[in-house]
This record gives sequence, C-alpha cells and structure tokens, in this order.
Amino acid sequence: MSLDSLKGQAAAVAALKAALESGRIPNAFLFAGPSGVGKSLAAFEVARALLCRKGPKSACQACASCRRVESRAHADLFRLAPEREGASIGIDQVRGLCASLFQSPMESLRKVAVIDGADELTEPAQNALLKTLEEPPADTYIILVAENTDALLATVRSRCRRIDFLPVPDADVAAFLAGQGIDKAQAASLARLAGGSFGAALALCDGSLLELRAELIPAVLAARPADVDSLAERIASGGAAGKGKKAARDRRQDASVILASLHSVLADCIKIKAGAAVRANADLAAQIAAFASARDFDELSSLEKEVSDGIILLGYYVDARLVATRIVAAFAKARAPSTTQSEAV
Repeated sequence: MSLDSLKGQAAAVAALKAALESGRIPNAFLFAGPSGVGKSLAAFEVARALLCRKGPKSACQACASCRRVESRAHADLFRLAPEREGASIGIDQVRGLCASLFQSPMESLRKVAVIDGADELTEPAQNALLKTLEEPPADTYIILVAENTDALLATVRSRCRRIDFLPVPDADVAAFLAGQGIDKAQAASLARLAGGSFGAALALCDGSLLELRAELIPAVLAARPADVDSLAERIASGGAAGKGKKAARDRRQDASVILASLHSVLADCIKIKAGAAVRANADLAAQIAAFASARDFDELSSLEKEVSDGIILLGYYVDARLVATRIVAAFAKARAPSTTQSEAV
C-alpha cells in the first residue's frame, strides 16, 4: 500500500506527503488518534518512503528496501512496542533502541524507529528517549504512535511534529469491510456501529460483539437504579467480566463500540420524535420506539449528550467503569419517574 491508499485520513496524509516532498522532514513525529484508524500503517508507510532507495519523497514500492519494510525485515527499521498485552515499554528497551539508532545505517541512507504504543512508555523510558529526541543522530527519524497522548511527558510531545488521525467516515469503513468480503448491506450496518474505527469494525465481524450489543443496549434502555453497577461493569469490561482476561485495549475498544451503538440508538429516538424512521438500528426498532415514546425531546437530547460526552472521556482514557456508571445512572434516572408512576397505578 501507500499513503494515498490510507482511507479517511486526508488531512494527515496531506501533511505527511507535504513534509516528505519538501525535504524538510522533522526528526520526530507523533501520530495521535483513536485505535484502529490507520496510525501504525501510516507510520510504516512513512518509514518505507524514508528508507526507499528512490526516496524520501515517496516510496517506489518495488525496490528491495521497500519490500523489506513491507515484511518488517529492514535492517534500518526499528520497531518498539509493549512485549505483551498490558505491559509497558521500559527504560532498557528504549536504551537498546537509542544505542541502535546511533549506529551507521546498514542498507539505506537513513534509519527509522517506530514506537508503537508510545503511550505505554514508562516515565524513565520517556526521559531516556528525550535525549535522542533533543539531539537525534544524523538521518535518523523517530515516529511515536499513541492513542493517549496525555500519557506522554510534555517535553516529549514538544519535540515531535504532531499528526492527528481522526475517526474514519462510515462510508470508508463500509468500503473497507466490503473489500474483506463482507456483504455490502451488512458492511454498511457494521460501519455505523464501529465508531469510525477499522479495528472496531473487524471486531464486530466475529459476532460476539454484536451479541453483546444486542444484550446490553436493551438492558441499558430499561435500566433501574439497582442495575447500574452490574451494567456499567459489563460495558467497561467489554463483556469479559467473569470470563477470564481480556486485553485492556480490546476492552476499551469494545466499550467504545457499545457506547457508539447507544449513541446511535438515541439518534434514532430523536429521529422518531421528528417523524423519521429508525435507520441504523432496525434490529432494535421495537425497543427504540418504546423508549422514544416514553420521553420528550429534551430528555432524549440530554441522554444523547451524556453518551457523547462519555465517548469523548473514554477517548481521553478516563476510567471506563466510571464513564459507564455515569451513563447507565443517567438512563436509570430518566426511567425512574415513569417507573414510579406505573408502580403507583
């Protein structure tokens, strides 16, 4: 692939191509954005252009150097990442990387390091990296890839050219799924639930996350105050509560998908109030119609804002259980008056 083939990231691609083509390439980049939107792919495409024998304006895609970057086997390409799920990147790993970067290139004219999951760098590791960022070896480039940039020291962030990667438009996610052999109608439906993430869309394809959505969304719509803790735990754990370990990033991604689905349901409720039909959640049409009919526009709008704010907070790595508790509690509170009235009757 090439930078041009990276879908849904026109601004990021334009900024990267402009830097490569100008020849004024910063020694350090910070690729920032949510999971599953193409940050890591872009990092390796930039690396390919920098290491290409005809680069760095663009990668020829055909030379031996380009092919070795594609297979992640290039002698001048270094990748640093957590050694296992849930692990951090420690100071010894960073010191080893920096020592390698101060060696002369072996295959190309330049060296490139991609630190994937840079938000998992420990503070000592970041301080060890800082000296190399401040005084990088000649013809050496470092690309930090991170979801939670607040986890990086301000001094590290300030040494990098930041490139923001945004949630991918639904149409691009649907086209991606269709290219994976998914039926077009199903691809469009899954894309609306994926929250702008290729990764989340692929996770939805295995069916278990769709089953979790089908279970949790009606439960949240009907939530009582006594249900808040258990439902919040189910959302925050990505359905993994009591079912063994699940990677923290996967749990957060699953929670994001559930909240995006809940936001979509509320959007459908508001459309019903305006006289439109349910579009994105036809499988939940009966529950959505019942929920919408029992609440006025202001209540629905307030809940929609609560969920929208929660999605933003989750993106900033606020504790998922706190976010989910706040949202489910809002639904339980919204239900309470009608419940009280029906029980009084």
